Amino acid sequence: MSTDGSPQHAASLLRGAAPAAPVASAKLRVSLLAFGVFLGLCGIWLLAPELLRPKAIGLAHDKTSAAAAAALQPKAQLAARIGAIRGDLWAEAAFADSNLMWADRANSAQLERARSNAETALAYAPINGEAWLFLAKLPNAPSTDGGVASLLEMSYFTAPNELSLADLRLERAATSNALADKDIQEFIKSDMRRILAYQPRLKPTIVAAYRNAWPQNQPLLEALAADVDPTFAQSLRSGSSK
Repeated sequence: MSTDGSPQHAASLLRGAAPAAPVASAKLRVSLLAFGVFLGLCGIWLLAPELLRPKAIGLAHDKTSAAAAAALQPKAQLAARIGAIRGDLWAEAAFADSNLMWADRANSAQLERARSNAETALAYAPINGEAWLFLAKLPNAPSTDGGVASLLEMSYFTAPNELSLADLRLERAATSNALADKDIQEFIKSDMRRILAYQPRLKPTIVAAYRNAWPQNQPLLEALAADVDPTFAQSLRSGSSK
């Protein structure tokens, strides 16, 4: 009869513990395999939208570039759906419908798609100043209840130094009640100041906004320009701006 310290007893204990090592090893292999599959799926999720998306689509500033972007909308929409939580892809899908900004009559389904895409983009990436501006420029954007002013403010807050957006911002403010908002006036005046001081080639954007402005907004634009450059403001009134 063996005692607790006998060789036979020790061998019996070892035989009983032996299966634990293979079981632990199998669990580790399964865990590593699952992790590898997860990483692979993540890689596919990241790569697929990049392969499917068209070239980068920004907010169009004229009808020609808007028409070119419209042809890329299906691919941009598919890339956004696969990217799911990528705000930049949803913004590109929205900007592919930039032709709506110059449409006299907007297709309701296209308008709803563009607005939904832009709102989704902002839900995931709220610092996209172009997307806020796009919403302000869409047809049927509320122009009398502060809606446009709020959207323009968010565009300025999220992209305060983007003079590339000045033309669209000025145009939208000039053709809505947003220009009556004091904060918007300060933003517009800041754009004017930087254009006149550092980017004089963009002066035509101010002139165009003034000429296309609602009649009640023209005096406001003149006053804002006068605060920045009285001579330029006088040229606006006389129609001799260059």
